[in-house]
Amino acid sequence: MLGENKIWLLKPPPRDLLYYFLREGGFTPLVSQILINKGFQSVESAYAFLFPRLSDLADPFEIPNMNKAVERIAEAVSKGERIGIYGDSDVDGVFGSYVLYDFLSKITDRTPFVCIPDKNSEGYGFHAKYLPLFKEEGVKLLLTVDVGISAKDTVRQAKELGLEVIITDHHEVGSLPETLVVTGKLCPQDSPFYFLSGTGVAFTLVRALRSYLFHRNFFGNLAPPNLKKYLELVAIATLADMVPLIGENRILTYFGFRELADPNHPLLKILIKGLGLRSPLSEEDLNFKIIPRLNTLGRMGRGQELFNLLAEIHRYGEQAFYLIEELYNQRQELESEIWDRIDRALQIDPQEPVICLILENIPRAMLGLFANRLRGKYGKPTLVISIENGIAYGSGRSPEQIDFLDFLLEHRDLFCEIGGHKKAFGFQIPVVNLELLRERLKNLNILSQLKEQVLYLDAETRISELLLEENVQVLQALPPYGTCHDPPLIALKGFEVKSCEYLKERHTKFLLKEGSYEIFALYFNKICHRTIRLLVGAPIINSFSGKLEIRIEDVRL
Repeated sequence: MLGENKIWLLKPPPRDLLYYFLREGGFTPLVSQILINKGFQSVESAYAFLFPRLSDLADPFEIPNMNKAVERIAEAVSKGERIGIYGDSDVDGVFGSYVLYDFLSKITDRTPFVCIPDKNSEGYGFHAKYLPLFKEEGVKLLLTVDVGISAKDTVRQAKELGLEVIITDHHEVGSLPETLVVTGKLCPQDSPFYFLSGTGVAFTLVRALRSYLFHRNFFGNLAPPNLKKYLELVAIATLADMVPLIGENRILTYFGFRELADPNHPLLKILIKGLGLRSPLSEEDLNFKIIPRLNTLGRMGRGQELFNLLAEIHRYGEQAFYLIEELYNQRQELESEIWDRIDRALQIDPQEPVICLILENIPRAMLGLFANRLRGKYGKPTLVISIENGIAYGSGRSPEQIDFLDFLLEHRDLFCEIGGHKKAFGFQIPVVNLELLRERLKNLNILSQLKEQVLYLDAETRISELLLEENVQVLQALPPYGTCHDPPLIALKGFEVKSCEYLKERHTKFLLKEGSYEIFALYFNKICHRTIRLLVGAPIINSFSGKLEIRIEDVRL
């Protein structure tokens, strides 16, 4: 079917598989089609995804090196050695550092020393210049969070200073340093741990450590620390870092997202109250209000301060909100100024497959923000690069259908450092290599893939079918959505438009009707002046009303 802007293609499930889901799973035809198109081949796996249990979390000792890492940390605790934590400055690194710090603080007499360097001044990485600081603080064992997986030189220098290092990270594995490395990336790709975020790895390490200590009667007659309170933090970090929501990540975000209805951590309570948000939180609240404000501190060079807010919230109280909000406003002003510079400097060649923008002295922690904005605006893989003192620091973002990082890794010889995920990554490159990089990017044959404007539909339905209780229950269970777990996309037919209104002169809100059944449908950033006959959209539960509504992607007039 041809829509207003895009081609609609329905993905019919195999008939035998559909009958199997209907017969054995007791799912409705609509739900069965959605689940099959999400890749589920068995009723058991579909139920485990829809209705996970915390007991479904896999054995953390399946991760290579986990047992050795836990043994060494337990030894440090028993000997009274001081432990250090070196974390990345984004939400994933800071939240993971806090989870590790908070748990260790409960089982050791010596408070761990935590360092979160400023990414704007230092760049991403595990930097050797901070090692003497850990040494001065009496640290014997140093743990990294969300960083360090390729830091061979820094690990070597740490050993020379008498520091032992355990790397916990989740970025792509290259040449590993000669020390214990704990990461899901050392597991097979079908492992539930493979796509863990940095905080997810830290939380899994904590799970393993608690289990190890419990089975050795470390806690005696006392109950071991409850780890459930960390789930909300793990969920926020996992969603903020845009890792695939499969395996452990599905379980962690499912429960953590629901814990946010009544958050445990005081900082989250203060932030939610200050923003005037109501419970339960919507995904929009999380993705467009809470996560951007938490990300602001890292992007403004204040990652250590975000950690301090988590660890010492009693010192800040309600002032924590005003501190975050002030920095958020400053960031928005700075972002607006830089975007004006980008807008003036940018010249888009429609024949070139990649946007490669080179500027000077842009805050490094904000490069990803602008790369993502350009990728969203133009639909092309994007590199935003800032030159400082002869080194170019860059961040890249890619559309879903392109594995841009894989292409760049084939040209690793150009880079000082490069790493990250398929859709989001960072790098350093000598300035002298920039023109060569531009030339190689021109040979990336992806224009045909980028031009495809196809919406792949999971099902066709009517309002009366969509609003069946069994369907609504499943749609309530599916969130939170994220990478590799998009909302289902359905074509809606057989309705009439009961009313139409325009919101803020930017959005269109329809009330659709089929017999006695009604449903709201919102078309964001589109003013639709004519009656629609068909639409494609995602059925979403409105967190305030608790009712199902549709977020429109395309229409037929």
